[in-house]
Amino acid sequence: MAVKIEVKGQIMSNDIAQVYHYFGWDACCPKDISAKLGEAAGGEVILEINSPGGLCSAGYEMYTLLMDYEGKVTAHVIEAASAASLLVCAADEALASDTCIFMIHNTQSSTSGDYRDMQASAEALKEFNAGIINAYVRKTGKTREELQALMDNETYMSAQTAIENGFIDGYLFGSPDGQGIEGTADVQGRAVLQAVNSAFPVITDEKAKEIMVLLKMQEGSVNAASGINCTGNNPGKGDKTDMTLEEMYAEHPELRDEVAAIVKDAETKGADMERGRLEALDKISQSVAGDVLEEAKYGNNRIDARELAYQAMLKDRQVAENYMEEAVEDSASSGAGDVGAGLPDEEETDESDSMSAYINAMKKGGKH
Repeated sequence: MAVKIEVKGQIMSNDIAQVYHYFGWDACCPKDISAKLGEAAGGEVILEINSPGGLCSAGYEMYTLLMDYEGKVTAHVIEAASAASLLVCAADEALASDTCIFMIHNTQSSTSGDYRDMQASAEALKEFNAGIINAYVRKTGKTREELQALMDNETYMSAQTAIENGFIDGYLFGSPDGQGIEGTADVQGRAVLQAVNSAFPVITDEKAKEIMVLLKMQEGSVNAASGINCTGNNPGKGDKTDMTLEEMYAEHPELRDEVAAIVKDAETKGADMERGRLEALDKISQSVAGDVLEEAKYGNNRIDARELAYQAMLKDRQVAENYMEEAVEDSASSGAGDVGAGLPDEEETDESDSMSAYINAMKKGGKH
């Protein structure tokens, strides 16, 4: 019985796929392919492909594993785009679902720097394209120029179009119009592909490793005095309910250096953030009352300078609005609206100046 290998979701590195597998998300990596080929042990393999592509180096390794496999590999293609198209080319025979979509395009990357960096990146991408075309030429028999044109246009192909272009050998369920198409895969003289095109993964290898450390620690807490206490394991993946740090290290010795690095980084970032918060509050200390500033710094509900300034602005605005409302009411009740446009006396001028000064102070976030 043939062993089925599912290539679903993005093609990723082993580290990134480990995180996706943990959460049950679709992803495929070289280790997935290698494990299944080992299970098949030279027997027939069914490669079920439904993937938009993925990481360059991972696709390269997966392609090579399939090309080197001694048993027959048959690809059942639902979607094979970008790097996933290389896996189709590595199969001895590729059969398309009626609803298959197949896509090829140029390699992609992002680059920063001056014009020399941009030029170097462009030249590198051309070399990656050359490697991809090696596999496409071997599979389809088309010229390099024909294939480069298809890649330049980011060409999407239906099952029939992919068959006509030589990427697919036939229909999985027989031709919809009743005309059977025989597979024509040529597996002689295989070669290792140098590079693949890719759609970059959602997270980096470094971030994937960090996530897995935290997941393995499961509900662990970092404490500067007592260290790390790890409680619980992955749900349903073990019987231990309380694991100390040393027990965790005994079970996963590879985590010791990674945990130490993450803890040190977290402590450094935490200290920097708290220092920055206090410094920012000190900068606006002249604009707020001492007790208010103290509460913001060390109270039960600590806030940063931006939040404190915002609260002060709202309070000052309300004070100014209340003052103006009272002034209008006083003016109306005193009959001041009936007075002509003569020059104000000294007392009126003083009161008007005081009001303007107070309102301006409020607008500027005056001390309260």
